[in-house]
Amino acid sequence: MNRCIHTFRLATGELGEVREVIAPDADHRDTILTLLAHKGGVWENHLTAALDGRTDDLETRWYLGLVDGRAVADAMLVERHGVAILGHVYTVEAFRRRGICRAVLSAMMEAFKGRDGRSIILGTGFESVAYRIYESFGFRSLRGGLMAWYATGRSEFEVEWFAPGPGYTREAQWEHWPLVASLATFAEASGLRSVAWGMRDIANLEWPYCHYMAHRAEPGYTGVVSQTETGAVVAVATCVPFRIGETGEAWPNVWLVDAFAHPLHTFKMTESLARLSLPPGKAIAFAADSDAERRSAFSDAGFVQEGRLRDTLSVGSVTSDVAVYGRVVGPSASQLQYWS
Repeated sequence: MNRCIHTFRLATGELGEVREVIAPDADHRDTILTLLAHKGGVWENHLTAALDGRTDDLETRWYLGLVDGRAVADAMLVERHGVAILGHVYTVEAFRRRGICRAVLSAMMEAFKGRDGRSIILGTGFESVAYRIYESFGFRSLRGGLMAWYATGRSEFEVEWFAPGPGYTREAQWEHWPLVASLATFAEASGLRSVAWGMRDIANLEWPYCHYMAHRAEPGYTGVVSQTETGAVVAVATCVPFRIGETGEAWPNVWLVDAFAHPLHTFKMTESLARLSLPPGKAIAFAADSDAERRSAFSDAGFVQEGRLRDTLSVGSVTSDVAVYGRVVGPSASQLQYWS
């Protein structure tokens, strides 16, 4: 589905339009992939999957800025339950500084508000030109270049969206991308939330979750989310291949398990880990020594503390230990081939 939602006059006098394209869309497939060809990698994985209708219930919308029928600018929202990530904001270099980006973002924001959108997060360079543009639309820094816009306010959104209540667990899917990213923008005190996703406190999970989804068909990738009845993701458990260092070489039959939750829903880490299907091998997990709830969740999931990394984790001016947990899944340890 696609439609023109706004027309505007460029600074140079030409007439432009903003067209909203909703995935899947075969008519604009080549246009979007060509315009955003510089993205590559896991981003292209999502773009092609969305355009082809392979991203389950995730809502992907592109807001294309057109001049003389040519797409020269874009802003993309990935969205579920009115919670969104803004990405791929781009203008072809020859058409910059003509007011096209601002026209596209203005039309996008009006459309989002019109369907009762709740929140949008994005990542950009702190105090860059782009940062100031987003700031003019009501986005505010959560930390550095991680910015957010809320229809009400941050505290009001958190109280309503993460309210305690009944829920369910299910396999992590594309539709959970903006929901997991929203969960990651609210702090907790432990200082260690997801080792695999490099998440110690507040974090931008736009790229890490997209990377996870791009690789989820490979051995060792699995994830579970806990949701409330309103759709909010309040807890996450993941398993990915275990790696150390900059080479990216995975250790055979060794997996890294993480779990984190909103402070009002920490007990749901246990049920998320219980639903996590681990492959045969050795599973490893880490938890701050002071984080009793996460340590308890790993223990309940069959992990045993095997060691301690002393004075490893710094939270503010306090340095603490990190507990190392392990669990053998499937064959006994003597039967596992850890190195090829």
